[in-house]
Amino acid sequence: MKKGCLAVLLAVLVLGVTACGEKEHTDETQQAQEAAGEEQAEEEEVSATKQVTYADLKSTVTSLGEYKGISVERTEEEVTDEMVENEVWGVKKELASLQDIEREAQIRDVVIIDYTGYVDGKTQDSLQGSAYELELGSGAFVPGFEEQLLGVKNGEDREVVLTFPEDYYEDMAGKEARFEVHVQKVQEYVLPEDWKEALLEMGYENEEDISVKARKELEKVAEEDADANMEYDLLMKVIEGSTYEIQEADAKAYTDEMMREYQMYAAMYGMDLESYLTQMGKTEEEVRKMYQETAEFRVKLILTLHEIAKVENIKVTEEECQETLKELAAQYGYEGTEEVEAVYGREMVEDQLIQEKVINLIRSNANY
Repeated sequence: MKKGCLAVLLAVLVLGVTACGEKEHTDETQQAQEAAGEEQAEEEEVSATKQVTYADLKSTVTSLGEYKGISVERTEEEVTDEMVENEVWGVKKELASLQDIEREAQIRDVVIIDYTGYVDGKTQDSLQGSAYELELGSGAFVPGFEEQLLGVKNGEDREVVLTFPEDYYEDMAGKEARFEVHVQKVQEYVLPEDWKEALLEMGYENEEDISVKARKELEKVAEEDADANMEYDLLMKVIEGSTYEIQEADAKAYTDEMMREYQMYAAMYGMDLESYLTQMGKTEEEVRKMYQETAEFRVKLILTLHEIAKVENIKVTEEECQETLKELAAQYGYEGTEEVEAVYGREMVEDQLIQEKVINLIRSNANY
């Protein structure tokens, strides 16, 4: 379980990865499937909200570790000029249009490519693409891929050889891959003559104003990430200092829960789960194995937080619960709190509030 996953995990412990009513279809082929897929997706989406709660768990905490006075480091990432420049570039791209060029491709140019990758001499759907628009320097592809396309020209064929990171998908992690790449064309972003006037409509006074606001937002994100990573370290210390009796059925229940989310995504594309996973180059067994560690972590985390709540006599008031229900209703477009409660369940909301209170308790008593 990586630090960066914790904030997301804490958010989905109760309320799920997706929210009802927030499906996005940006591809025309997806829209063509919506008549068949959306109805099924709605059913899967409601099902995905029916998650495992603390009351469902049969596992137990046999010994609770120390949760007060824990010492950890809080490290906040420095916001660099390069990071700010990338944000400025992102805003300017919204105003620019792509134009074909004849020169060699440079950083921030877009190459339209066909590619086929081979690992252990074999290819699969996830290693293939046609007419893919790739901005060089965007980091959209595996490290090393984009760098090897610098200097290509229209119509050129190039071989790209790289090694997948150790934390990549299990069947490819650490392995060498060879890609046959055909460059259909090279394009560059060109700003219109009135782009500075257009900035005003986007809420920016000038280009410098983009930088100022971008830096402020990046610093806010850096602060939030530092807090999330610190909370992760605190919770891991409590978990590592505790002992548990984990029931296999509990971990399986969480794995099933995560698989239901995949079923929902598959339904949104008008596909069954097996076909959806095949497109990802995965089988259900492989995905379940991938989530096993996360599932066991979730069981330990929820058990730990609720065990501390018992020791500290932390409870949730009706007023707090109703306030949270109102916030959820407003956030996800429900007509009232009754509808939210019907979809998510009272236990889920109460679980979330208890977990938040316990985390705040651990943090307020920590040394950092």
